[in-house]
Amino acid sequence: MLKKLAFLIVLASMILTACQPAAVATEAPAVAEEPAATEAPAATEAPAKVWTYADMTVGFLQTGSEGGWRAANTASFKETAEQLGLTLKFYDSQNDLAKQVAGFQQFIQDPEVDVIIMSPLETTGWEQVLKDAQAAGKPVILSDRRIDGFEDLYVTFIGADFVEEGRKAGTEMCKLLEGSEKKNVWELVGNVGSAPAIDRGTGFRETAEKCGITVVNSQTANWSVVEGKQVTEAWLKESKDVQGIFGQNDEMAFGAIEALKEAGLVPAVDVKIISVDATAGAFQAMLDGTLNVTVECNPLLAPQVYEAALAALNGETLPKWIPSQESVFFMDDPNLKEIAAGRKY
Repeated sequence: MLKKLAFLIVLASMILTACQPAAVATEAPAVAEEPAATEAPAATEAPAKVWTYADMTVGFLQTGSEGGWRAANTASFKETAEQLGLTLKFYDSQNDLAKQVAGFQQFIQDPEVDVIIMSPLETTGWEQVLKDAQAAGKPVILSDRRIDGFEDLYVTFIGADFVEEGRKAGTEMCKLLEGSEKKNVWELVGNVGSAPAIDRGTGFRETAEKCGITVVNSQTANWSVVEGKQVTEAWLKESKDVQGIFGQNDEMAFGAIEALKEAGLVPAVDVKIISVDATAGAFQAMLDGTLNVTVECNPLLAPQVYEAALAALNGETLPKWIPSQESVFFMDDPNLKEIAAGRKY
């Protein structure tokens, strides 16, 4: 009986234990979150460098030294660089396109050169070097002569409107030959493929053909006095039926003047002559009575070009063409001697 009673007590105890709810585990107290770290203030960017002429090193690619105009142009770049206090690295391309391209690559690779200025010998063949210059972060400015296309690869072109120069020459030739029974004109052309040679020829025809002028002979004389004379001599051996000669620069016209004299013709009287550039030599020829008209192409471009180069380095946006100011001069101008005395080239 006692054993039975003990068994019942143990069993009741076990049942009571089983019916108790399970103990709930208490969560650990939450750890207080640390305040978010405040970001350090952004570092102030250093102000962009403001370039001055004294900081600037320019690589200038000249075409060569084919005459008085080019000599004045070169002098303008050298003298103005000295006046402004900038460093000029000058490269003479010697009228050789391959040498000019090689010189361009030298300036791209030269760590001292900040900006490249070029007077291109030809209008084509520049895409790769322009891309290379852009990749190197070196702005390119064209001086005196244009190229075909790729305006996004150079900053600006500074120089003359060669087509307009040709138009002016054609207009003046029409005036000189007004009333002439025949209007046969010979054209002495600059180096083939150059912008002034192409554009001056185009402009001349635009206006000259409107008054009945016929360009019966047109040949390159490479901007040269010697070649201008040689070409004119060859034409004179074939025929003297010519009323006007258009020299695309002064030097070629000077050569034509010599050839006409030797052939027994009076320059500016028997044959009217117009040239382009308006150098000191052209003024002397007009004073001598052997040249009728010269159309100005201003070679003193350096101040405008250097100003544009500085603006480009300082991130300024420039127009794609900055024209130079030019005039037309006449043999019969009563102030010709005064004007000639004031010429700088």
